[in-house]
Amino acid sequence: MTHASNPRPWYTRILVLHAVLPILFGAAFTVAVATAMGSLLLRALRLPFALGETALMSFVSGSACLSLATFLLCLIHQARWPVLLWGGLTLILWALRQVRPDRSPAHSRFGEPESRPLTRDSQSSSSFSTTTQPPKTLARTGSASEASASYPQPPTPNPQPPFPWLAPLCFLLLAAFFLAYFFNALAPEVSPDGSGYHLGNVARLWRHHGFVWDYHSMYSYLSQGAEMLFLVAFTFGGHSAAALVHFAFLTTLPLLMISYGRRFGLPRAALFAAILAYTCPIAGLAGVSAYNDLAVATVLFAVFYLLQVWDESKDTNLLILIGLLSGFSYALKYTACLALPFALTFVYARTRDRRALIVPLAAAVMIAPWVLRNWIWLGNPFAPFLNRWFPNPWFHPGPEHSYLADLGRYEGINHFWEIPLQLTLHGRLIQGMVGPVFLLAPFALLALRHPHGRRLLLAALVFAVPGYFNTGARFLIPAIPFLSLAMGIALANSWGVLPALAIFEALVCWPTVLALYSDPIAWQIRAIPVRAAFRQDPESEFLDRHLHDYALKEPIERAVAPNEKIFSFSTRAEAYIDRDIVVSYESALGNLAEDILYTPLYHPPIVRRRIGFESQNARGVRIFQTASADAYWTVSEVRLLSRGTGISRPVTGPACVSCEGWRFTAQPNRWEAGLAFDGSPVTRWSTWQPMSPDSRLQVEFGRAEPLDEVILEGPVDAAHVSVEVWSNGLWKPVDGPMQETRIEPPPDLRRAATRQLTGRGIRYLLIDNSDFIAADLHQRAAQWGITKLAEAHGISFYRID
Repeated sequence: MTHASNPRPWYTRILVLHAVLPILFGAAFTVAVATAMGSLLLRALRLPFALGETALMSFVSGSACLSLATFLLCLIHQARWPVLLWGGLTLILWALRQVRPDRSPAHSRFGEPESRPLTRDSQSSSSFSTTTQPPKTLARTGSASEASASYPQPPTPNPQPPFPWLAPLCFLLLAAFFLAYFFNALAPEVSPDGSGYHLGNVARLWRHHGFVWDYHSMYSYLSQGAEMLFLVAFTFGGHSAAALVHFAFLTTLPLLMISYGRRFGLPRAALFAAILAYTCPIAGLAGVSAYNDLAVATVLFAVFYLLQVWDESKDTNLLILIGLLSGFSYALKYTACLALPFALTFVYARTRDRRALIVPLAAAVMIAPWVLRNWIWLGNPFAPFLNRWFPNPWFHPGPEHSYLADLGRYEGINHFWEIPLQLTLHGRLIQGMVGPVFLLAPFALLALRHPHGRRLLLAALVFAVPGYFNTGARFLIPAIPFLSLAMGIALANSWGVLPALAIFEALVCWPTVLALYSDPIAWQIRAIPVRAAFRQDPESEFLDRHLHDYALKEPIERAVAPNEKIFSFSTRAEAYIDRDIVVSYESALGNLAEDILYTPLYHPPIVRRRIGFESQNARGVRIFQTASADAYWTVSEVRLLSRGTGISRPVTGPACVSCEGWRFTAQPNRWEAGLAFDGSPVTRWSTWQPMSPDSRLQVEFGRAEPLDEVILEGPVDAAHVSVEVWSNGLWKPVDGPMQETRIEPPPDLRRAATRQLTGRGIRYLLIDNSDFIAADLHQRAAQWGITKLAEAHGISFYRID
């Protein structure tokens, strides 16, 4: 008998529970605290919804409150487990004490009692029955009986609604997907961005009990509203608990859609749309990962939902909630900033008065903390973007532009007509897919005949805008609920079409079926890892199979001291590796480290420009660049001579701007001007943005120095330079001719490059075999002065000696 056939010992079940229970507690506790805070908020605003709506809106609005509260704790470095635990329990008990057992949905100020049918549609919602006109909401004042009397009574419903088996079947399909999603969320977190910067930021916050002010990566600059929620769950349950919190948003979204359909007399379309949204492959995979896309989609739909409720009730307090959730959208993700102008425009269009200002004022409560944090921390309120408008030493405009351009570039797609097929059937070239039924999306235009259809299509168009600038399919997730509902409204009167399409979509999007026709490398759920979810398979083995970096976790943490840095050309599994990793494209330091490593191979200083002139006592030199080009202007070294001898200059540090009386400046990128005067051939000052005629590099001396020659060294480029000298209180152009010659690269550039990295605190390298310099590092390790410490899955870990 094999070992696998032996029954598991009883104590292993206890170990499994010991591993899983903290995860479930962390996620459940976070959701419970959020729901409690939302319940208190709704009560404070006197916004009692119908019973089902109350639970959903409490969770969504409470998530905004909990995220803000966690932000404040991180600000003062008090995001500690006792504070989170006892603070959360206090809020839960407070919310429970506020519950009135005799509360009836019939007393809702504008929520419709679920026990009283509004239309024939609402009575037969579970059977995809025919849609009628949406009802009016209850008046703000008056008894329930008066409100009931004011409604036109619906026609007598069919005693035998058609297809009574459809509703149980649809909910059975949703339940099946719920279980598949649950086990994937409960399994160890292995998604690229989830195990990378999303939970990497969370783990860093957890270790330091708040924001790490000296850590600079573009992903640490982003608004982190979802990460604040993840931090609460992570504190008690680790990585999977954070993913389960995001899964809670994934499950809330279809319930909100169904609730929307019941309130506005569109239950048939809503149930159809809920199935499409919940079974959508890209939404499912993002929703079970520690991402933020489903949180964004859920909050955006809640904003839209509340706008429709407000449009009928005109309750001013609703505008406060709409504003808070609009601001929370920005806190979740920059691309969701569209929620605020959408809500503000809608409210102003319907009121034409000052009440619309409530929305941005309430939104500012959620937006201002992130804007002020970045403004104070970095000098750029919108970091890591708009760096050309808000120059700062932490991120360069050129790499920002390249990064955004790469996001919007379709690789491998030759014609735009290929995109719908990739989006619905293949999923390889756009990193995911939405499902085959969305090939029928053009039929949603038929919903323009319906008032709600027009609003839904407008919302779908607005919230799909980020998908134009980013080719990843998950950037279209916020538009999916609106498009699905519009499709449901458009096809609602076609007998049997909605249930057939809903069931078909669920079946063809089931993971095992999806694998039969989608591209093998498309980003999608491929299995239901029950054993991994319950930790019956060792977590480390699961992580090692799915995260190649994880195999190097032990050697990295053993060799690298906590205050040392590792350089990598690619994003790593920061959520699991407890060390700071400087990634080439994520910060100015990463850009510089990459540039230094590339110098020996790709752009050594081989061009010398010499300008000689009559000797004069100078107090400074200014070098202008007058050409326009897409390339950057770079200067490896500036040499200042008098009668063939270099004038004495200070030894500059890695970021020296003013050294021993010498002051270096530049336009743009004044922070790195000293690199052109540091005497190292492997460092260079760069504009880090395209050449323009207003670029300059300047040095001012502490005293007058005799000067008759300026030499510029660097790589081949298209720059047109001229020189001015500050003498006798004036900047004067020199009249000597420019001589350009080719020179041999200095020796030992490789070793000089690694020494420059160690001077910046980088003593280790993580290099993929596919990186441009990987082969050279391997073949000339002695010339680089590096030693390989470990290797796994095509990744090499080097120490700089």
